[in-house]
Amino acid sequence: MKPRMVLLFMVMVMLLAALSGCSGTMKGVVRRDARRIQITFTDATVGAGHLQTVLPGGERFEGRLMKPGAPESMAGANAGAASFNFEAVDGVNGNAEAVLAGDRGNFMKCRFRLSDTIIGLSAGGSGLCQVTDGRVIDVFF
Repeated sequence: MKPRMVLLFMVMVMLLAALSGCSGTMKGVVRRDARRIQITFTDATVGAGHLQTVLPGGERFEGRLMKPGAPESMAGANAGAASFNFEAVDGVNGNAEAVLAGDRGNFMKCRFRLSDTIIGLSAGGSGLCQVTDGRVIDVFF
C-alpha cells in the first residue's frame, strides 16, 4: 500500500474505535455491610452508556449513564424513580448520572465524577449510588 493509503486507513480505524466506546468494570462497596460489588459498563463516548450490576441478595440492576449535553432518553427509569428520595446521591457534585431499574422493583440512582467527560468512564473517577431501600454504595473506577 502507498503511505498515504496506510495513513488514511489508520485514521479511519482510530475514529471507529473512538465512536464505538469502551467497556469495563467499576468497583463498589455497600456501606451497610461493606460487601463488594462490580458494576459493568459499556461507555459510548458520544454521550451515553449502559450500566449493570447485581447486588448482594441477587437483585440485578440495569440502566443508562447520561453525560452532560446528552439527549434525555432516561424517561422510563426516571419516571419510576421520581417518587423516591435519593438524598445521599442528590448531595453529590458530579458530571454524569444514571438511574438503574432493578428486577425486584427497586431503583438505583448514581452520580459520578468522571476524570475526563470526553473519554468517559474509561478515564476513571468516583461516584455514589443509592438504592430505594436505603443502601448506599461508594463507587471507584
